[in-house]
Amino acid sequence: MNYIVKKFVLGTALALCGSCALASTTWTLDNKSSTAPTETGWKASNNSSAIYSTSTGYWAGSGVGVGGESSSDGQHSLDNKSGYEMLMLNFGTESVHLDSVSLGWTQTDSDIFVLAYTGATPFTGSLAGATYASLLSNGWSLVGNYANVGSNTVQLNAAANLYSSFWLIGAGGFDGTLGVTSGDKSNGSWQSFTSSRYDYVKVAAVSGTVKQPPPPVTHVPEPGSLALAGAAFLGILGIRRKRD
Repeated sequence: MNYIVKKFVLGTALALCGSCALASTTWTLDNKSSTAPTETGWKASNNSSAIYSTSTGYWAGSGVGVGGESSSDGQHSLDNKSGYEMLMLNFGTESVHLDSVSLGWTQTDSDIFVLAYTGATPFTGSLAGATYASLLSNGWSLVGNYANVGSNTVQLNAAANLYSSFWLIGAGGFDGTLGVTSGDKSNGSWQSFTSSRYDYVKVAAVSGTVKQPPPPVTHVPEPGSLALAGAAFLGILGIRRKRD
């Protein structure tokens, strides 16, 4: 009897949890509008000035950069030398938990920060008019600062329940009060920007899991159906006893 009951419980558990495991997906960023996610560039001259839309590009491969400036000093990448730049990833109707970010190219320093939109108000996909210093008060959450990433993959360690359709990856560090920083600290304080602290990076890929929709609500059996199912189960137990 115990054996049959255990098999019945195990089978039910497997049926309920068959869709629980979520496979990780890697999105290679190549600046093509036909592939998800949609990539847009955003920039501001400082933390208190208005953020505006700017171009993105796949200059010389190795990942996507922002700004479209001269490539002579790495300004074809996502950087913070002449203004602060971010790459927005828009996953459309899908809600995504980002697990990692891979950089394909860096120059000088390679600090990045990651933000996710978690506001209660639906986001339009535009940051125009906002400022870096006000992002956290406008629905964005800081996922983390990641220093000296290099041409590697960094694990974000985002909260397990953090899913969003909009993610921002910026060059440097991020402070909830100040906005963009150099990403470098000394004795607990952000260090000022210098030629050796400018961050130049190209984002090659991101990985994460897509949130699955809730399972459809199944029809609750009527009492008569439950009685029949119970009788059938008891019948199985009776047959088992006779054989024993």
